[in-house]
Amino acid sequence: MAPVDTLGQDQPVGDWGQIVGTGLTFALAFLAVGYVLTVARRDRITWPFFLLLSGGLTCLMEPLYDHLYGLWFHEENQWNLYETFGSSQPVWVPAAYVAFYGGASVFVARTLMRTPNMRTVWTMYFAVAAMAIAAEIAYVSVFELYSYQDDQPYKFFGYPLFLGFTNAMSALVAGILAFRIAPMLPRALDQVALIAIVPGAFAFGLFGTGILYLSVRHGFEDPPMPLVYVAALTVPLAIASTVRLLGICLVRTATPTPVESRPTSVSV
Repeated sequence: MAPVDTLGQDQPVGDWGQIVGTGLTFALAFLAVGYVLTVARRDRITWPFFLLLSGGLTCLMEPLYDHLYGLWFHEENQWNLYETFGSSQPVWVPAAYVAFYGGASVFVARTLMRTPNMRTVWTMYFAVAAMAIAAEIAYVSVFELYSYQDDQPYKFFGYPLFLGFTNAMSALVAGILAFRIAPMLPRALDQVALIAIVPGAFAFGLFGTGILYLSVRHGFEDPPMPLVYVAALTVPLAIASTVRLLGICLVRTATPTPVESRPTSVSV
């Protein structure tokens, strides 16, 4: 079978940007791992490990996102890990997923266990979105490790702002699901199934709620920009609707319970 190819305008990756960006990303990943270790040891729970692993494994979906949304990792001088879907993945990508998708999902779940209400849901969502936007702008415009190719709607310092809400949705949805599911899985063997949560939330946000935008973006050789701008708005609107739905059905109906009193068994 012929592999999917992606074409992009390349440029050299700067030494300082690559060193600082890679170092910062791995530092954040180590902080996320340390947070999960602290939580697991203190509360004698194991499910955060599986959610952290789930976030890390979601990096395997990054090349498909790059291909569909027009992200191009600069290849020249890149510290390369592997290539697929025509996208050359740098070594720091898995660490970014461990920190942002794995660690953030655990943090969302545990926060909701303490204060399960809609205010917490929206606060966490906009906080994660702001973090995603700030991080992406740094990677794109400060470290210059990648760029968004072609004409992109709502660009700010090279980053299409509406995509920050899709990234936030992945961590938030995974955290909400883990918040309700993890207490029902006292055995570590059962908790293994949590590994599928973050990749599923990632696909739901980027390829599910983004389907109208992607259809416009890839439905024309040169799509009219007014239509692209309108289609891009459907992404955060669909995400907001989904977040509200999950909040009403899974969070609002929950009873606040101290995290420490949740099931703590680590039996297999």
